[in-house]
Amino acid sequence: MARGARLMTEGVGAKALESEELLLLAVLEQAIADLDDPCAAVRADASAYVFSYDSDYSIFSFDSVCAYFKLSATAVRRALRPRIKEATSGVPAFESAA
Repeated sequence: MARGARLMTEGVGAKALESEELLLLAVLEQAIADLDDPCAAVRADASAYVFSYDSDYSIFSFDSVCAYFKLSATAVRRALRPRIKEATSGVPAFESAA
C-alpha cells in the first residue's frame, strides 16, 4: 500500500493516507485542477461536479469527499467560486470542436 502522503487535519495531527484515501484526494485535486483547464467542456464538467447541490451521496461525490476529509463543502465551494469567474471571463459560452 502507498503510505507516503500525509494529511493534516485539525485536532488529529498528521496521518498516513491509505490507497483508497489517496484516490479520493486525487478525485478532489483533479476536479479543482480541471476548473482551470483550457477546454471549456472540461471546465464545465468540473464545475458541475464541484457546484452540484443534488442528493448524490456516492463515495466520489464532491460532498462525500469533502465530508470524508472533514472539509466544509460550502467553504471549499466559496473559495473556488472566484476561480470559476476568472476561468470563464473572456471565454465564449460555446466553443466549437474544430
